[in-house]
Amino acid sequence: MLQYILLVGGICLAGFLYSAFAMQIHNGHKKKYLEEHPDASVMIIKDCQWNPLGFNHTVSVLTINGEAPVQTVEGWGERAYNLLPGTTILELQYEKVRPGIIYKSVRTTYDPQKIEVNVEPNKRYTISYDKNSGFVFTEVTK
Repeated sequence: MLQYILLVGGICLAGFLYSAFAMQIHNGHKKKYLEEHPDASVMIIKDCQWNPLGFNHTVSVLTINGEAPVQTVEGWGERAYNLLPGTTILELQYEKVRPGIIYKSVRTTYDPQKIEVNVEPNKRYTISYDKNSGFVFTEVTK
């Protein structure tokens, strides 16, 4: 019995150490990028990737100015991307999932769209999807 307790404790400790190490590496890369680009803005993705009832909707950033994006984390695990000031072209895709009757889930993926946004230095933005107006890019004001 003691060996199982030690095994479970060791696995939990290893998971904690891995999480702490990964956060240090992530924060180091983020800090380095912000030192290289002090006027960079942050775009936070507003979506629902997990819902206990199965109604999920996800905004995916495919490219930023034709290049593969580098994802960061803001606050309590919100997905974010750093944007440089000026005109930025974002290629985005929206996907929604709902519980099905016959199948386990029904997934609807919309075609990728390119939107052009104007980014100002050192600002925070959010991007979300509205079924009536498409992708909505807004500035966060406090």
